[in-house]
Amino acid sequence: MVRLRKHSRGNDSKDTPGKYLAYKEREASMRLKWLSILINILAIALITASLFVLLVVVSAPAGQVPQVMGFSILRVMSVSMEPEIPEQSMLLVHKTDPDALQVGDVITFFSSDPTLNGTLNTHRIIRIDRQRTGLQFVTKGDANALADRQGVKGSQVVGKVILVSPLLGRLVGLVSTPLVFGLLILLPLLFLLVRSLIGTLRLPVRRKADSGQQAPEDIQSGSTDSGKAEP
Repeated sequence: MVRLRKHSRGNDSKDTPGKYLAYKEREASMRLKWLSILINILAIALITASLFVLLVVVSAPAGQVPQVMGFSILRVMSVSMEPEIPEQSMLLVHKTDPDALQVGDVITFFSSDPTLNGTLNTHRIIRIDRQRTGLQFVTKGDANALADRQGVKGSQVVGKVILVSPLLGRLVGLVSTPLVFGLLILLPLLFLLVRSLIGTLRLPVRRKADSGQQAPEDIQSGSTDSGKAEP
């Protein structure tokens, strides 16, 4: 006695919506996965950059500008060099031998002006005086009518400005606010937490759905068995 099994095309058509939904669910899951990876990369990059900057600043000797391979990143906080260097611009300063500096170069230096109290200043060299004690640079802000009252010794020079970025300065100013910086850290962590929670809650539902789909298939396969085939 041989049993014959009949297969109906109607069963395949019934399975098609379920397969399509499963496909769309996998597709959405993959999108969330890639979005999660991207957010992780951005969060790790931001945290790493913050820790790197903190390490450089902490490891710098007292009274010196933090440098990495002779480069320093500074931010302009005045309008004395406008329009070439707008306020809030970011500067890339390279440590340069004072003997290599020329008239017209823009330098960053520790100012000896009593009104600035030894803070950093970025002005243009308009004259170089060679004295017995060494070089002395006469500087002036592009937006200022007069030259700086105090000369700049070679030992006071931090470096030569080689790059100016107003856009980066505005972005840094925005990110440096506690609210924005906190959001950049907290939002990726909150997204990962919510995604993990949703995945945990959906897991029992998926298992229940899978077990519910298995039972009808068994019943359906049994009901499609035909009668006996007599030899």
